[in-house]
Amino acid sequence: MSHSKRILMPVLALLLAVVPLFCSLGGLLFARAAVSTPPVLTAPAYILIEQSSGKVLHGHNMYQQMYPASTTKIMTAMLALENLQLEDSITLPDDFINVGETSLGLLPGATQNVEELLMAMMLRSANDAAQAVAIGVSGSEEAFVEQMNARVAELGLSHTHFVNPHGLHDANHYTTAYDLAQIARAALDNPDFCRIINTESCTVHKLNGEDDFEVYNRNNLLTQYELADGVKTGYTKQAGNCFVASATNAEGMQLIAVVLSSENIYDDAQALLEWGFDNFGRTLIVDANTVKGSLPVLNGGREQVAVLTEKPLYFIGASEEAADFAENIELPASITAPVHRGEVVGALTYTDANGDTYSTNLLAAKDVGKYSLKLVVRQSFQSVWQVFVVPFS
Repeated sequence: MSHSKRILMPVLALLLAVVPLFCSLGGLLFARAAVSTPPVLTAPAYILIEQSSGKVLHGHNMYQQMYPASTTKIMTAMLALENLQLEDSITLPDDFINVGETSLGLLPGATQNVEELLMAMMLRSANDAAQAVAIGVSGSEEAFVEQMNARVAELGLSHTHFVNPHGLHDANHYTTAYDLAQIARAALDNPDFCRIINTESCTVHKLNGEDDFEVYNRNNLLTQYELADGVKTGYTKQAGNCFVASATNAEGMQLIAVVLSSENIYDDAQALLEWGFDNFGRTLIVDANTVKGSLPVLNGGREQVAVLTEKPLYFIGASEEAADFAENIELPASITAPVHRGEVVGALTYTDANGDTYSTNLLAAKDVGKYSLKLVVRQSFQSVWQVFVVPFS
């Protein structure tokens, strides 16, 4: 590489780091009619969002403080999957006190498999399974609750506060339809979570060391609505009937509906989801693994590394007009070796005319080791091999 190129590359990267790169991506069209009137629901607070972007499609009283009941277990399951292996086992302490209500009847000293506990918690809504999971993750329910609220803060949510892992009523245990939708959105990024919530039934083996116990999914929307694929129901006297529902259409667009204190959770949720699919669609903005430039590497075996998009981004809308976007690439001026393939090195954000944003990480496309004489010799040998040996093999 020439001396001038060595100077220009870091300068270019620095410009990308501090100056948003704007471009027009016109021509993304939806051949759809104007948005129809939303359905009338029985729930006093509800919301509909698109999963990949988190974009709010419709809502009413979505920031009103409400009680979540057993939809709390979405957060409990997410933390368990982030911190435990499915094949792990959890042994309950001798001072374990079962909170009762809907439960497996777990006893002190019982040892149960994590995956089966999650199935019992998300399908049957077993409160003691949620207690067991909390103990398995954090050592105690109190410590787990701290972790729940810390995760809420990480998600940027400010109207949710948990005091237990199961959702039994407490005046200080609350959320909003908006926050609950965003918690579900994060949980649905986990394939194991999606598989569990869409399971019809599961056997809990040797419950309390004795007989097997069968648990069944209480989410009736899974059989009522063919597009449904989650998530969790809940009920307490104070919360009323609550439901976080998800469904995915043939285009791969997944919607999340939250209905709180509803008189008919399944009809409300299905009406909201169907309205969403009838009125909104998605168009690909950028695919996963798309090259979005390169980054200079300091002290590396390579002078630069390509950067790729981590996931696809979709425009969610109902307009028949072209959608224009501003593209913002955030990269540092350089990165120091070693660089690992898949390492997060920057971010890519598109902003549409309505101010909605669509973001993904930018990842290093290859491993780049530290510069060394040994590395130079090995790369030289590989180059010679490719030029003189491979063509004749």
